[in-house]
Amino acid sequence: MEYSEIKKIMKDMEELKLTEFSLELPDGTKISLKREALGPVPEIPILPNIPMVPSQNVKPAKIPDNTEMVKVEEKCKIVKSPMVGTFYEKSSPTAKKFVEVGDKVKKGDILCIIEAMKLMNEIESEYDGEIIEVLVKDGEMVDYGKPLFKIK
Repeated sequence: MEYSEIKKIMKDMEELKLTEFSLELPDGTKISLKREALGPVPEIPILPNIPMVPSQNVKPAKIPDNTEMVKVEEKCKIVKSPMVGTFYEKSSPTAKKFVEVGDKVKKGDILCIIEAMKLMNEIESEYDGEIIEVLVKDGEMVDYGKPLFKIK
């Protein structure tokens, strides 16, 4: 069957408002076409004309002030994963964690290990500061660019 014939069938489906069409040719080729049925647009009821009465003693809703959080976030630096792999917060199951929340770190300090293709890659801090949050759990899979630590 030629493309022009299929195109004609599609046009006929539209004109006849068909939503499905199936055809099996003698050589075993099967053609099945479906399209979404476009129904009538639902009518929206019109409300009767109700006079507007100004309300008394209505106070506008107070919008929470999150400028404090924004300032904290702006001061934070994010250490992101340089690769895809498994995040480990310690060198072995019995070892001490490389860093914990509250620890002071310097540029070049080891923060964690990411295992990729059976290789253990030490991830070093890019910043001086204090660890304020560890954003992933031990043994969790991480993607390239996934935030790992917040440093203030």
